[in-house]
Amino acid sequence: MNRPLLYAAAAAVLVAASLGFAACRDTTSTTATLPPGGTPTTAVKAKTPVTGVATPTPDLKGPAPRLGGNVTKVSPAHGSQVKQSSTRTSNVNVPGGVCFEANFDGLQENIQWFRLRVDDQEVTTKMTWAVDSADNPSKGRGCYPPTDGIPVGLHTAAVSVQNPSNLNEPTKQLVVWTFEVVP
Repeated sequence: MNRPLLYAAAAAVLVAASLGFAACRDTTSTTATLPPGGTPTTAVKAKTPVTGVATPTPDLKGPAPRLGGNVTKVSPAHGSQVKQSSTRTSNVNVPGGVCFEANFDGLQENIQWFRLRVDDQEVTTKMTWAVDSADNPSKGRGCYPPTDGIPVGLHTAAVSVQNPSNLNEPTKQLVVWTFEVVP
C-alpha cells in the first residue's frame, strides 16, 4: 500500500471517529477515587456522553496516535501484541483491558469529557475510572475492563475529548490506536 493512500485512510478513520463521537447523548459511568498512595476506593456516578458510530479499521502499521493534551497514554500500546490474559480484569478496583490516562486540565466536568470505543462498540458507560481525588481530580485512568478480557484478534480503540455540555463544539482531541490480542 502506498503512503499517501495509507495517510488518506488514516485521515478517513479519524474523521469517521470524530463524527461518530459528535452524535452523542448523556448517560452514566462508574468512577473510582485513587488516593495519593494508589488503590481506588470510592465509586462515584458521573454523566458521560454515549452514542456514536466511529468504526476505525485495525492496521498495526498505521501512524502512531498523537498523545498529549488531555489523553497522555493508551494501553495496550499502539501496534503492540498483548496476551489475552493481560487484558482481563479480576479486580474492578484495579481495572485493565483497554485503558487511557488522562489529565483534566481545562475540563470542568472532568471524566464527562471522555468517550471510548473499542472496535465498533461504544463502551463509555462500561468504563471504570480511577482518579486522583474525589473532589477536584486533576488526572485519572479510564478503562474498559471486560472480565473475560479482550477477544483474540486485531482491535482498534478510539478515545475522544469533547464538551459534554455542547456537543456541537468541535472535538477537542481524538486518539485512535490499534493493537493485537494473542492467545
